[in-house]
Amino acid sequence: MHGKLDLNLFIVLRAVYDQGSITKAANALHITQPAVSHALGRLREKFDDPLFIRHGRQVVPTPFCQGIIASVVKSIETLESTLQGKVGFDISDKPRQVNLGLRDVLESIFFPVLIPELVKHTPNITVNSRQVTWPELAPALAAKELDIVIDALVPTSRDIRSQFICEETFVVICAPSNSYVDNPSIKSYSVAQHALVSLKDSKLDTVDLALAQHNLHRNIALQCEHYFAAVNVVSQCDLLLTMPTRFAQQFSNKFDIEILPLPFDVPPLPVHMYWHKHADEDLVNVWMREKLVAVADKLGI
Repeated sequence: MHGKLDLNLFIVLRAVYDQGSITKAANALHITQPAVSHALGRLREKFDDPLFIRHGRQVVPTPFCQGIIASVVKSIETLESTLQGKVGFDISDKPRQVNLGLRDVLESIFFPVLIPELVKHTPNITVNSRQVTWPELAPALAAKELDIVIDALVPTSRDIRSQFICEETFVVICAPSNSYVDNPSIKSYSVAQHALVSLKDSKLDTVDLALAQHNLHRNIALQCEHYFAAVNVVSQCDLLLTMPTRFAQQFSNKFDIEILPLPFDVPPLPVHMYWHKHADEDLVNVWMREKLVAVADKLGI
C-alpha cells in the first residue's frame, strides 16, 4: 500500500460495518449509495481485500475487516472527541438498542435491578433480550444479532471473548404431597418422573452428567423451555424439577412447592458473559458489560 488515503473513507467503512448495509450506511451518512460503493472500492483496492461480503440483504465483514475495525473506530472517535472538545464517554449521547442473549433464569435475576436503573438514568438505551442455544451463540454475536450473551460456560472460537460472572447451583423442587419429600434419596430421584427445562438441542446438562457418574439417569415426562410453566406443573403433580437455586427461591412465594437439596453432588455451573471481538472497543458494549458485572456484584452472585 502506498500513496495518500482520504481519511473520510474510514468513516464510510465504519458506517457500513455498523449498519450492515450499503444503503443504510448511505442514509446514515446522508450521501448517495454510489458514493458509499465508490469509497469502499477505493479501500478494497488499497487493502487488497473485499472488506465485506454480501449475505442476503446484508453485508458481512471479512476477517481482515474485523481485524482492523476496532482500531478504525477508536481512531475516528478519538478525532471526533478532539474536534468537539470532548473528553471521556457520555452514554447519554449514544441512543442504542442493546441485544442480549439471556435465559429466563438470568432475566429474572438481572432485569429487576438493571432495567429500572436504565429507565431512570439512561432512557436512550433500550434492551432486547431473547434465549439462545449454545450452537447459536457465536454466529449470533458474529452477525451482530446479539451484542452480549450470558450463559453457561461453552466452547467458543477465538473470536469470542468471555468473562466469568457467577456460578449456578441446583436444587430439587416438588409438590409437598410428592412422596420424594419423605425419601429424598438418589434412588428415589432416579426412579421418579421429571420435568426438564431445556432449550432446543440442549437435553444433556450438568445434572445428567453428574447422575451418569452413578450409572443412573432421569426419566423425563415433560420437557419445556420456561421454568415458570414447569414449576406450575410440578406444583400440581408428582413430577420433580431440578433447577438453579436462586431461581427456585423466587418461586417459593408464588407456588406451593418444596425446595430440597440434590441427593448427589453436582459441580456448580460456571456462568460467563460473551461478546465478539469486534465489540471490544464498542463503548456502548463496554459500558453494558460493566453494568452487568456491577449488577452481579450488587446481587452477590
